Amino acid sequence: MIDTNSDKSFVPPEMMAPGLLFATGSLLGVSIILSRLAASGSAPMLWFLTITMIGSGAILAGVALSRRRAQGSLRTLLLYGLGAGAFQAVPQAMAYLSVGHVGAGYVSIAFAFPLLVTYVMALVFRMEAFSVSRALGVAVALAGGLMLVLAKFDGLSEDAAIWVLVVSAIPVVIAGGNLYRTRFWPVGAEPLPLAALMLLLGGLMLLPFAALTEGVSGVAALWRGPLIPLLTCASVAVFALRFVTYFKLQHVAGPVYLSQISTVGAALATPIAVLFLGEVLPENFAIAILLIVAGVALFEYGRRRQQKTD
Repeated sequence: MIDTNSDKSFVPPEMMAPGLLFATGSLLGVSIILSRLAASGSAPMLWFLTITMIGSGAILAGVALSRRRAQGSLRTLLLYGLGAGAFQAVPQAMAYLSVGHVGAGYVSIAFAFPLLVTYVMALVFRMEAFSVSRALGVAVALAGGLMLVLAKFDGLSEDAAIWVLVVSAIPVVIAGGNLYRTRFWPVGAEPLPLAALMLLLGGLMLLPFAALTEGVSGVAALWRGPLIPLLTCASVAVFALRFVTYFKLQHVAGPVYLSQISTVGAALATPIAVLFLGEVLPENFAIAILLIVAGVALFEYGRRRQQKTD
C-alpha cells in the first residue's frame, strides 16, 4: 500500500470549479496552438506528443512523490492509469496528427463537442440527474459549436476530408474517458498521482507507434534548431499545469462539468489561430462564440441550482 496525507482544501468545490474550468480550458487552447506551431515547423507529431506526455507525467510524478501524495494499492493505481492513459493518448494523437491538415481552429472547435456526448452518456449510465437548465445550456453551447464546424467544413479541401472524419471522432473518445476516470476513480486517491500515471502510461503506449511511423531517429528532430525544442519544452510545461487543474476539476465537479473545458479552449484557440496563424475566421464566428459562452453560463447556473436543492 502507498499511504500519504490527504489533500485538504478550505475552498468549497462550488467556488473552485469555475476558476479551475477557466484555467484548464485556457491551457487546452494553448496546447492546441503549440501543436499547430509544431506541425508548421515539420515536427514529428507523434514523437512531439509522446515526449510531451512522458515529460509532463514525469514532472507530476516527481512532485507527487516529493509531497508523498499517493494512496491506494499500486495495482489499482496502475490499472486505472492504463485505462485513463489510453483514453487520453488516443484523442490527443488524433488531434496532433490532424492539426497540420485542418488547422488549430477546427481542432479546437471539435473539442467543444465532448460536453454534449459526456452529458448524454452520463444520463444513460445514471451518473448524472437530468436538469432542464443544464440540458438547455448544453444545447445552446453545442449550437454555437455546430455553427463553427459547418462554416469551417465549407472551407476545407477534399484532401482534408479524412482528417475531418478523424477530428469528428475525437469527442466520443474524450467523453468515454471523462466517464471512465470518474467511474473508476480509486477510493481515496488524489488527483496529482493519478494525473502523473495517466500521462506517463499514455505516453509509453504511444512510444512504439511513434517509433514505427516516424522512425526511432525521429525523436532527435525535436531537438534540432531553436523553434521545435522550445515548443517541445513549452508543451511539456503546459501539459503538466493543465492536468493538475484537469484532475482537480474532475474531482470536485464531475465528468460533465469537466467537459466544458473544451468550449473554453475552443473560444481561446480559434481567434488565436485566426489572428496569429493566418487561419480563416469561420462565418458567424461572433454569434457562435456568444452561444457557447451563454451555454456554459446556463450549465453553470443549472449546476449551482441543483446543488442548492440536493
